[in-house]
Amino acid sequence: MSEDQFTKLFNYMEKRFNAIDKRFELTASQESLDRLTNTIDNFVKRLDDAEIEQVSRDEQFKRLLNWARKVSKKTGIPLTDL
Repeated sequence: MSEDQFTKLFNYMEKRFNAIDKRFELTASQESLDRLTNTIDNFVKRLDDAEIEQVSRDEQFKRLLNWARKVSKKTGIPLTDL
């Protein structure tokens, strides 16, 4: 193998390995992006769950207040701040 052929082969191999390295970098970046996306999705789900629980609790509290008002009216015992 002549020196010129060796240089061409070396340059070709170097370009090829650089291309492979870039693909691995992109894969690592994609994995990082996927991990961040999953983390954000988990936070949004937790916020949605908390909001649903809060709405449910508010509705339950309203029903309890209505019941207390009815009991107060039927028993004649005034309940302040209802």
